[in-house]
Amino acid sequence: MDEGGKRKHSFRQQPNKRAKAEDGSALKSGFGAKMLAKMGYKGEGGLGKEGGGISEPIQVVNRGTKGGIGIVAEKSEQQRREERRKAEANGEKYVDTSEEEREERKKKKAKARGETRASAPRPKKTVFELEAAGMHVPLALQSIIDATTGTSTPTSGVSLRGPDIVPFENSLQARVRRDLNSFSEAFEQLQVESQAIPPQEYALQKELEALEKQMGELEDLQARIESLRTGTFDVVCEGLKSLRAAYPSKPLHRESIAVIHPHFSKAIASWEPLEDALEGVAAAFSEMANIIQPRSRRVASQAYTHPSEALVSRNSVDEEDTIKRGTTSSYESMMLKYWLPAVSSAVTQWDVKNPQPMVHLVEVWKPVLPPFIAKRVLEQITQKLSTSIQEWNPRKFKRSPHTWVVEWLPFLKPTDLDPKGSGLVAEIKRKIRHALQSIDLSKGPLPGMDQWRRVFGKSEFDHLLTSHLVPRLATYLRDNFDINPAEQDLAPLEAVFAWRGLVSNEVIGELLKAQFFPKFLEIIHQWLTSPEVVFEEVQTWLAWWRNEILQDEISNLPSVASSWNEAYSLIGTALDLGDARLTHLPAPHVESTRVSPEPSQFSKSVNKELPRPAPQVEETTFKDMVEEFCAEENLLLIPLREAHDQTGLPLFRITASATGRGGAVAYLKGDVLWVQNKKDKTMWEPTGLDEALTAKAEGK
Repeated sequence: MDEGGKRKHSFRQQPNKRAKAEDGSALKSGFGAKMLAKMGYKGEGGLGKEGGGISEPIQVVNRGTKGGIGIVAEKSEQQRREERRKAEANGEKYVDTSEEEREERKKKKAKARGETRASAPRPKKTVFELEAAGMHVPLALQSIIDATTGTSTPTSGVSLRGPDIVPFENSLQARVRRDLNSFSEAFEQLQVESQAIPPQEYALQKELEALEKQMGELEDLQARIESLRTGTFDVVCEGLKSLRAAYPSKPLHRESIAVIHPHFSKAIASWEPLEDALEGVAAAFSEMANIIQPRSRRVASQAYTHPSEALVSRNSVDEEDTIKRGTTSSYESMMLKYWLPAVSSAVTQWDVKNPQPMVHLVEVWKPVLPPFIAKRVLEQITQKLSTSIQEWNPRKFKRSPHTWVVEWLPFLKPTDLDPKGSGLVAEIKRKIRHALQSIDLSKGPLPGMDQWRRVFGKSEFDHLLTSHLVPRLATYLRDNFDINPAEQDLAPLEAVFAWRGLVSNEVIGELLKAQFFPKFLEIIHQWLTSPEVVFEEVQTWLAWWRNEILQDEISNLPSVASSWNEAYSLIGTALDLGDARLTHLPAPHVESTRVSPEPSQFSKSVNKELPRPAPQVEETTFKDMVEEFCAEENLLLIPLREAHDQTGLPLFRITASATGRGGAVAYLKGDVLWVQNKKDKTMWEPTGLDEALTAKAEGK
């Protein structure tokens, strides 16, 4: 206490008394120690009820300034001691993972250096073994080491390095032994290598001989080629053939083209392809195909089939495969530079309606042409053929395209041969279809129709005739054919019969049953009911029709035979009635005439397949014919939205100008085209679909 009787309080903390466990062991002071003591911790062993926890506080390891994970060992000494204690408590052997890692790193380093810890010691050899292998051991080394016994001959008994150091002579002995072993191994390696020298020498000798042989061949080849440069084309060809015989496996395409090039370029310079196809040059190239072309570029020639033997069908022509190449061979470059321009120019000037010269040229050269050049030429020819088909007017009957197209069919692509597509044959089919709808049937079939049957295919061609020709034949026979026993005109019937061969006999029979026999039976009925009838004349007239006009091929058809039976039955009935026939002879039983037989009746006889409904065919009008004429002549038919003053019919302008001006003003009345007179616009003149209308449309 101080002088004032007051106690001085010290703020210094008094050390707490250490808590003691039940067994008297001291615990560390502090709140945590007290809590642990209350929970039963005795100050020794690990934490927890069973003592399986840590026995030391967690150790804090300083990582240093700016140090992250991994800068120090992740396991502290405290952690290692805890792991070791637990392992010993469980009766296990403790292995430190860091030690395992160090051992693993050491093993990897030793393996990288080619060393192993358990490497076997090198075998020791005696002097006799070394000398027997051919190695001489100097006497100086023999006096130091007895290689037979492996014991050393000491030169001094004084130890210079102390009792724990290997004596000098023992160290020298080990070093000499190591040197001798190294020399021995090197000597053995040299012996192994010396055994491989003879085979290597033999191989090099053979290689040298092959190079010398190749050099000799090249010198001989160069001499032969140089000798061919001054010869003619025939001499060059024979020389190249002899070269191929002498060197069957050596590539000669570059050398051969170098010799042929001057002769070929000279021949092409003045070449007229349509007059001279150079058959000799093409034949020579074909014979030298294995010389002038590399193996990968040789084209297998295909035999040509003439249309007269087997007219091409769309399934028998294969389109050329597209060849994608980065470069061209010497032969291809020569043909591309000289042959192709000359032939392309000839195709441009060629008259497409005279196919023989160009067909002959293609036949001669196609087997030796590179595929991409042949494809380019045929595309140019096909384009010209397509233009000629578009310009062809079937109604003028000047010339049928089969005369200049059929020869080219073996060379066309399948897309051009498909009648249902959009190629050349499809365009011809469209032209023929329009012609069948508008031609004058009295002039007979279009020229070359039988050829087109083979091109289109029988089914497609018969369907074309059934849809567009047969209805017109029925109408023509109904409107133009009359039966007159006194003076019979057979021209309309002969015009229909002219289509026999193209149209089947069954279809002709159906036409006769529908359009001929109703008139025929009506005339017989009128004749039999006449008082002046002579039955012998009727019989003779019927026999003439049946045997000479229709003949057995038509008369024996089921549809025609039934009509003949009706005629003979009518005559028999008239004979039975006698004079009563004049009033009581029944009228013939005939079906009502129609424009054409039912389409289903033609499907079986024409297409030879199950019946199917035929498309409805609209009758071609005169306006359709005018529009088609304008399209073929590159004219415009423009409605004017005006009407003729007197007839009230709509007016049209027919002009060749793309602006729609000028030309001629016209209107259609029936099947006549009336064109306005330019000088007197009140006058209208009938004009045909010919050059006169074209001239007026062009303003001439």
